Amino acid sequence: MASIDGILIVNKPARITSREAVDAACKRLRTKEIGHCGTLDPLATGVLVLVVGRARRLQDLLSRSRKVYLATLRLGGRSETDDAEGPITWVDPEPMAPSEETVRRIAAQFVGEIEQRPPSYSAIKLQGKRLYELARAGTKVDAPARKARVFELEVLEYDFPRVRTRIACAGGTYVRSIARDLGENLGIGGFLESLCRIESSGFDLSRALAPEVVDGSHLLPIEEALPLYPRIDIAAAQVRRLANGAAVHCELPPLRLDQDEQLFGWVNGRAVAWLKRSGVRQVRSNRLLVTPEELQALAEEELSTQDAMAARARPQ
Repeated sequence: MASIDGILIVNKPARITSREAVDAACKRLRTKEIGHCGTLDPLATGVLVLVVGRARRLQDLLSRSRKVYLATLRLGGRSETDDAEGPITWVDPEPMAPSEETVRRIAAQFVGEIEQRPPSYSAIKLQGKRLYELARAGTKVDAPARKARVFELEVLEYDFPRVRTRIACAGGTYVRSIARDLGENLGIGGFLESLCRIESSGFDLSRALAPEVVDGSHLLPIEEALPLYPRIDIAAAQVRRLANGAAVHCELPPLRLDQDEQLFGWVNGRAVAWLKRSGVRQVRSNRLLVTPEELQALAEEELSTQDAMAARARPQ
């Protein structure tokens, strides 16, 4: 049976886990080689990027990529899970509503690189166990604060006790923690009431399908996940060196020091390798995205095309 490779964009409904969405896709495609790129809690809905077969080689990268959410925050209460799922303790008496100016000012403080304490009910491991496992067993442990990156936090609408927001952030950022901390900074508590991911890894909600309808015809090529990353065209004559892990010569973009650099090598219109710099105007493969045999075939196709074009250009 031929391998199944590519990317699926799923619209995860509420009340199922990301794992259950993956399991549904596994049944539809009849393969176990599927992973997801960024967990959505059962409360949340929206874009869940699935990587199938060899596309799983990009799973870590796509999990860290930019995500965009529509989030409704509820003020005036505190939740054990930092969202509407957990036991909630309401502030009593009901607090005075902060002004819209104050809410917007406090919200703006979360933009940039921030220190964030993950929710007690999260999948982070501590002492060999998931935090949610410890919490459910009655052991409350605060995970160490970690850095998160928020690119935008826009207050779309404020009607106390609710704050509708649009949040763009890097993967690994907990919107539940933002809701909790915004409420604490306002002095009245807060938690996440609803969440919809409208974009992930460059794929938006308009392209997402229900888990129960996806099939192999909906698979997208790996290349569709890479338009935001620098493309390095590898000469056909150098593919053997690339496949063997040796350094190859190429034209490189200027080095960006303000962000993680991810480079991808292309041959004959296909993304073939995740690259790393290896000196001045040199790269080597960090991870191949195709087999060495496929890489050689792409190089031969490119050389054949070049020969045909040269032949047509010669005077008759």
